[in-house]
Amino acid sequence: MKKEVSEKELFETMPVPRAVATLAIPTIISQVVTMIYNLADTFFVGQIGNPYMVAAVSLVSPWFNLLTALGNLFGLGGGSLISRMLGQKRHDDIKNISAFSVWGGACVTFFFSLLTYLFREPLLVFLGASKDTYGYAQSYLNWVVVLGGIPTMLSLTLGHLLRGEGHARPASIGMMFGGILNVILDPALIFGMNLDVAGAAIATAFSNGASVVFFVAMYIRLKGKTAVSLLPKYFTFRFVRQIFSVGLASALATALGNASNMVIVKLSSGYGDISVAAYGIVKRIDQFPLNVSMGLCQGFMPLVGYNYAAKNYKRMREVSFFSWKTAVILSA
Repeated sequence: MKKEVSEKELFETMPVPRAVATLAIPTIISQVVTMIYNLADTFFVGQIGNPYMVAAVSLVSPWFNLLTALGNLFGLGGGSLISRMLGQKRHDDIKNISAFSVWGGACVTFFFSLLTYLFREPLLVFLGASKDTYGYAQSYLNWVVVLGGIPTMLSLTLGHLLRGEGHARPASIGMMFGGILNVILDPALIFGMNLDVAGAAIATAFSNGASVVFFVAMYIRLKGKTAVSLLPKYFTFRFVRQIFSVGLASALATALGNASNMVIVKLSSGYGDISVAAYGIVKRIDQFPLNVSMGLCQGFMPLVGYNYAAKNYKRMREVSFFSWKTAVILSA
């Protein structure tokens, strides 16, 4: 009963500015922390004083970020559908949606990581690796994509599903937990254990794995307050079309953005590894305004989805207008 009252207050009766802030502010903070931990690998690797290592991280980053596209495909699509199911009071279907998002996403990511490993040599050449950066890039790729692919995708997906139910704060804490842990582990592994680029990659993979453990523990703690289920017995293809109808657009936007980065990195590699390293540093800083906007969008989406499904179009328009207005002000 407590869940229903809380759900009703957040999605239906709370003033629009407060409701958007409740969901968006923790999400924006988590996005900023995510950006900082993305900078951490480049920053600490840069302290080694070897530009080839920085270039290697920059080369692999666009391919690694394709895992975000998979997380958006299954997580953002599933979270959006969960919000709509809440609006229609179809709580039982949420178990099927969440199980498909988690296990379907894990299976697709497994094949993505497997193909990355099998074709790692031509892939790294395609990305622009030179004889000086190839070894470093391969080490980074093996840890963050081949071994760390599934944890990275799952941490994103689990966060989206939590947010879809209106649990923005624990979702953001989970993302921040992984980011802060990565910032702590980077210097410990890079300098303390002299692992160089491999240390940065291990820190990223381990941090995302720890984030998944955190989310699982959070779901266990929320038992009775969440309709999401992580059990494979609820897996079904029944909602594939509805999940992908939202998730695919976001996944394509992310994938195409990273494809353009791959092209730029490839072109930069023609001018030497130093150019690649420089572009990689600037590109991570350039992500800041995008991450803030993404946090705002991910925050207000559950409100829009819930009220659309509940046919409360007036509140839906109020949420959308307020969020667009806020986004313009933040951008300015």
